[in-house]
Amino acid sequence: MNHAKLIHARVAGAVFAAAALVFSTAAAPPRIHAPWKDPWQLRWSPSAYRDGLNAFEGNEDDRRGSDPETAPHIYPVGNLWRFDMHVGARDGADRQRNEVRGMRERGVPLEIRKDETWRISYQMYIPDTLDATSQFTHIWQMKTSDTSSPLAQLSLPIKDGVAKIQARYWTQEDAVVHEIASVDLEPLQNKWISTTLEFKSSDDGYFRWILRDGNRTLADARADHIDLWWTDEQYNRPKWGIYRSIRSTGLQDTYLLLRDLKAWQLGPATPPVTLPPPDRSPGAYEAERAGNIFEGANEPVYCSICSGGRKTILIGGNIYDYTVIKGILSDTTATKQMTIHAVVDGTQSYFVSVNGANAFEVPMTGTKGTIATVTVPVPLVAGVNAIRFFNLSARAPELDKIVIS
Repeated sequence: MNHAKLIHARVAGAVFAAAALVFSTAAAPPRIHAPWKDPWQLRWSPSAYRDGLNAFEGNEDDRRGSDPETAPHIYPVGNLWRFDMHVGARDGADRQRNEVRGMRERGVPLEIRKDETWRISYQMYIPDTLDATSQFTHIWQMKTSDTSSPLAQLSLPIKDGVAKIQARYWTQEDAVVHEIASVDLEPLQNKWISTTLEFKSSDDGYFRWILRDGNRTLADARADHIDLWWTDEQYNRPKWGIYRSIRSTGLQDTYLLLRDLKAWQLGPATPPVTLPPPDRSPGAYEAERAGNIFEGANEPVYCSICSGGRKTILIGGNIYDYTVIKGILSDTTATKQMTIHAVVDGTQSYFVSVNGANAFEVPMTGTKGTIATVTVPVPLVAGVNAIRFFNLSARAPELDKIVIS
């Protein structure tokens, strides 16, 4: 090929390559490479070996003290959690409860709030001694602290004479339970099975339950347009363990094993709640402050009208549920004035015991949306005092704080 033909061929090739580039660019725009982002954000992945019971917000291990010889009944074993239940245990006259509640990540409770969507998954081992019952037996619940009925449950009922594992939810207005799905229990006992609970905590929420045995999906059911938000101020939280009636026949000593607990939130994490400051004035003692005693079901919860943004609820109604405010200082042994600040529903009463002395009744009257107060004399000793608030027969007011003057 002579020099002129060689130049012509190279020019033609360059023109063809340029044309091909233009054509390919027009036909297929450059692809934007963006990393795929999972909308589900992992919020909780505890280790029984590392975190133990600190993985949970609260521990309800024989809170009535009915079975002390075999305590503890909830404890980590390697990298799983074990829940023991003995036939003689009692959480009241007619039931048993060994449960953990809530999720804690790096020491901070994870709060399932309004209109949030969560997915919780874990593996469980149900032995044949933990059988379905004619009364209630629950192994997972979702509750809020200011209502007694659960929002949703995993239960072990007997249905048409057959032992089942069942997902269910409740309606608040009439406390009626609604089944989502049931699976025969017996083939799933004495082995590890996996479950996923996905829900939206909303007035118009949903609840989905998935149950797997290895690679087999045994249930994948969903209930839509259900009310899973019952509270104005509190938050939803899951509970794991054994909670059952003693009125069923054939109860046995038993246990439940859990492992590989995880929780995801759909979308970014919600910012923490901002609370007003507690009362730091002289003589003021917040009911929820660290070092106080919250016995039984009694616990601090949110309160928009309370100082510090919290109150303690579920005081009274039995011998178990009470609050003790500790660290009350007095420079002399004298009778001083105590002003109680509380949320009162109608007419309710505390019984008050100072430093273990005989109790006296303090009646209060008020409405749920306001803080009521009452002032009574209390005998204090020089130094440090403790005051117990209880009621053996009825629920007492929800305690905000006391002020000693």
